[in-house]
Amino acid sequence: MIGGFNRSFNSVRVCRHCMGTYTDIKEKFQEDSYILRTADVHRYHLECIQQNPDSRVTYGVQCSCPFNVLPYFDVTKSLPPDIMHDMLEGVIPLVLKLVLCQAHKEKHISIQEVNEELQRMTIGQNDRANKPVQLSERLLQKGGIVGSASQKWCLFRLLPFLIAHRIPPECQYWHVYLLCREIVDIVQAPTVRREKLPLLDVLVQEFLTDFKAVFGNVITPKCHYLINYSRLMTMFGPLRSLWCMRFEGKHQYFKNIASNCRNFINIASTLSNRHQLKQFWEFSSNNFLDDFEKVPRSSTSTPFCSLPLTLQCSLEQYFTDVSFSEDKVIQRVSEVTLNNVKYATQDVFVLDVLHGERIPLFFQVKYIFNVDTTWVLCRKLIFPKYFSQHFYAYSI
Repeated sequence: MIGGFNRSFNSVRVCRHCMGTYTDIKEKFQEDSYILRTADVHRYHLECIQQNPDSRVTYGVQCSCPFNVLPYFDVTKSLPPDIMHDMLEGVIPLVLKLVLCQAHKEKHISIQEVNEELQRMTIGQNDRANKPVQLSERLLQKGGIVGSASQKWCLFRLLPFLIAHRIPPECQYWHVYLLCREIVDIVQAPTVRREKLPLLDVLVQEFLTDFKAVFGNVITPKCHYLINYSRLMTMFGPLRSLWCMRFEGKHQYFKNIASNCRNFINIASTLSNRHQLKQFWEFSSNNFLDDFEKVPRSSTSTPFCSLPLTLQCSLEQYFTDVSFSEDKVIQRVSEVTLNNVKYATQDVFVLDVLHGERIPLFFQVKYIFNVDTTWVLCRKLIFPKYFSQHFYAYSI
């Protein structure tokens, strides 16, 4: 309501970026097919609803945005989309549900077998907190994907490793998933090259066209929002910097407090007081703004001579001012947090991209050492052989 637009998806106009109707979004999959909301168009709509309040449904506008009194504010250009609610809680769960149901229907893999694969899979430590929940058999009727936005996103990324080996190549419904996966990778990237935006338009049009052809008339308003993303990313930059995920994470603190205190006489006062006390305690630290370093309590004392010979040579070449004698002992840990970034053994990072094809060069953390108060990540370089489109993963 902050923008003054209709909030119901059942209204005539379902988009605050264009004049698309609920019927249009199921037929037209290009932004050029719609009349965009501009400052002049929006001003005209406000004049019409002032003269005739019944026209609110026609134009999808309830009232003027309170921020319109601010200079340089344009309600049609100053409210970016939220990819958390649009993608993680809109498009992704819908695609997951339809793909899994279709795989079950065509007897490629059942819901029970998917749960068994999920149970056997070893989830990496970075995704362990967001491990997807078991799928319900009600998914085949009217149920949906259960879990938080992070859990749905995790399941979406892990889906090829769960079911792709059971799906035949060139399967139509799997092609829809792969198209959606490419769109999500571009939209949720922390940085996006401008030359990728025309490709995003093409992918969205192909995705919505195939989505309707394979699954029928199931396109929702949140699917329609994708056609505007290329233009909006040109205006706002990477949309991941503007999503609500961090706000929801902050909100989770207040939800936990409200649930645990079980005192609702003046819940606003309780939450504000608890939050301010917490902030006061955190800000009272003398090193609050210093470099943050967190080390696990347990560490392993490793003799330098017991390390692989190649690793010994590398450490000696890097630390020229350190004497690595035979009795030298260095501390080894399994994980460390430096400047709020957690590094752990077996983690894989992208080190660089190679050649004009931008082939990624990976490195896997094998050891984490503390050499005379300096943290060192010892890694193994990983060169991918090729990219498997069916599994949407690199083969090494």
